[in-house]
Amino acid sequence: MSRVGATVARVPIRPSTHRAAGRARRAALLDAAVEVIAEDGVAGATHRAIAARAGVPLSTTSYFFASIDELVTAAMQVVAERLITQVDGIAAELGSEPVDVEAAVDRFMDLLDGVRAVDLAAQFEVYVQCARRPQLQPVAHHMMTSFERAAEVALRAVGVPRPAEAARAVVALIDGFQLHRLAWPRGAADRRALDAGVRAVVRSYLIAVEHG
Repeated sequence: MSRVGATVARVPIRPSTHRAAGRARRAALLDAAVEVIAEDGVAGATHRAIAARAGVPLSTTSYFFASIDELVTAAMQVVAERLITQVDGIAAELGSEPVDVEAAVDRFMDLLDGVRAVDLAAQFEVYVQCARRPQLQPVAHHMMTSFERAAEVALRAVGVPRPAEAARAVVALIDGFQLHRLAWPRGAADRRALDAGVRAVVRSYLIAVEHG
């Protein structure tokens, strides 16, 4: 039977559905990349390892990302935004009105307790790799400056007169403790030590002002 002149039924294209599916696959790749980086380091973050962790075909990684460096950078941007959103929320809360040192430190301690271990491990892996992989420096710098900015807002709220200077010290202290916790987690003692350390640093800046 001739098909000439026959009307061919066309399946309607659903671009919104395709876009949603594409976004979901891309998000799965980014989450998988963060997990691989946290477990095996940046060096272990290969197309094959990430695709396998995400449960997608190997070709999916190159479809969404031009290179493994682009994929790793995008994954760390996801981690950065996740952490920065939480920190900025606390900064906005503390910066809205004067607060005391105890309340400010308590809020930051609660935040740190809620940070995912995989995000923390990936964050420090990127910090360590910055010297070898300059393409990671912008996302690392973005994280660090955002944390320092949030700490500055909180320190200004408790009355520290040079909050930017103090913020760098506080963030460095927190990062050092968090890094130690990855190497040697010691349970509740970790929070107590970090809590005491942060309070001591903040008070030292306040005492220095009081004594000229």
